[in-house]
Amino acid sequence: MKNGETVENLLFLTEKLKKDLESGAKIPVSDYSIGQACIYLYDETGNDDYRKLADSLHERLIGFLDTDESSISLSGIKDMCFYMPFYTDYETRWNKKNGYNDICDRFRSAFELIRDDDLNGAYCSEIITNKIFFLKTVVESLCYMSIQIYEDYRLLEDILRQGIRELFFDLRSIEKICGLEDDVKMCACYVLLMGIKEGHIDAEKYEGLAIRLLNIDADEDLDTTFRDHIDEDLKTNIEMDADLKEDIDSELKKISLMKMRSFLIKEFINDDSIGIKPSESPCSPNVRKLMIDAYIMM
Repeated sequence: MKNGETVENLLFLTEKLKKDLESGAKIPVSDYSIGQACIYLYDETGNDDYRKLADSLHERLIGFLDTDESSISLSGIKDMCFYMPFYTDYETRWNKKNGYNDICDRFRSAFELIRDDDLNGAYCSEIITNKIFFLKTVVESLCYMSIQIYEDYRLLEDILRQGIRELFFDLRSIEKICGLEDDVKMCACYVLLMGIKEGHIDAEKYEGLAIRLLNIDADEDLDTTFRDHIDEDLKTNIEMDADLKEDIDSELKKISLMKMRSFLIKEFINDDSIGIKPSESPCSPNVRKLMIDAYIMM
């Protein structure tokens, strides 16, 4: 709970979620990721209100998963990153792993979809971006999958390893990744560093590429308190001036990227030499906080 900004963001997210659930409002797919915030705050504070909020969100998620809206499709691959880590974490902790078959089926179906023969050799930005976000979902969910259910754990690990190998093996794909938007490159870097940290992929083979992806073109001296300098008058003007709003959003995105870059370096890379730090235990609060920080800053 040392990071005041992160905690403030988490409290804001959970309070908004609580009101939406109580009102019966439809939950956007992105809000299912707030379940990770509920679990993190429950671990840190012991407050049962966060456990109850996680219970309510899980119940709503199960209803969502029974609808056609959650069916696996290319357009829905990115959405999986919002709900699958929470789904896996909750099932492992509090639902006796009853949802593991469904979790594995969803990952298996999604992996088959992004590896479809029609996509083989295709290196367009949209397809590569979908693959990167899918692998992000797998590596985060693996942190919460119990290794005691070894067949299910191994399935996700095999998907991650094969997906990374196929995505980063071909130089055409690597060059395409390096030419993507910086936030997608940061996501790819995150996948590699987390995979290395958790022991799923070989550091010697992938560390260099992860470091290369960290070298985004951004101003190291960027004012990270820029958001605090936007006073009420300026906020009002932004609503009326589309060009000004676009400039502000651009600056805030740069700040977010720099924060994400600094976070990755701090969390994964030793200060005195390039090297991956030893792994935390897969379901530790520190790993969960890492996921939350990444979600907020992405």
